[in-house]
Amino acid sequence: MKITDLKSQVWTQYTTKIRPGDIGAVVDTGIVARLSSRMILPSTDFLHFFLFAEYVPGENDFVILESIPSHGVAVARASWYLDKTVAVFRPSREHVLLAGVLPNKATGTHLSPEQLGREAVWQATKWGRSRYDYRICVEIGYRAITGCLRNWIQGKGFTVHFTEFPLSRDKSLLCTQLVDEAYYELYPVFDRCYEVLPANFMSQYADGYLDYICGWPEK
Repeated sequence: MKITDLKSQVWTQYTTKIRPGDIGAVVDTGIVARLSSRMILPSTDFLHFFLFAEYVPGENDFVILESIPSHGVAVARASWYLDKTVAVFRPSREHVLLAGVLPNKATGTHLSPEQLGREAVWQATKWGRSRYDYRICVEIGYRAITGCLRNWIQGKGFTVHFTEFPLSRDKSLLCTQLVDEAYYELYPVFDRCYEVLPANFMSQYADGYLDYICGWPEK
């Protein structure tokens, strides 16, 4: 069902569930996404990720933070993705409450899941004006192709697991890197031993570190 009215009950059922710090994952059907889903394991159709920030009550919308090729880190609206297939994730409430390793820097107390999300949004703003990381795009593409060829020669199939991509960092950010930096030293939305690829994120979800909150359009 296509959503056209932001004040509609259909859209409101999503905005009432979403909180600042939640992570939006967008399905992409382009050639890069199709190749990525076939070559990099675990396979996923999600390619673009963004962070929900402030709720805009007068418009029933959310400000979001994302990194896109044309701008780098940018401010946008969740409603701009109404025509896309989007899933919303949040750090697992069970993991956050049981971990006991998330101190509030100001008070010395542990963060609640809601406070954790707010802290992540604040951290993400530190990366405003950062450029898009084209360098890592080239490196990921190179490692994916060479890794798939190596595994194919070894009889393992023409795929490569995300754990074969070492972590890389600079001052420019992919969309996944922005989300990762938002939660840096707060919560492992990505396994930081490896590159923060969509497959990495979905592996963390499969391992229980993330909860699925909602998604559109409804099937």
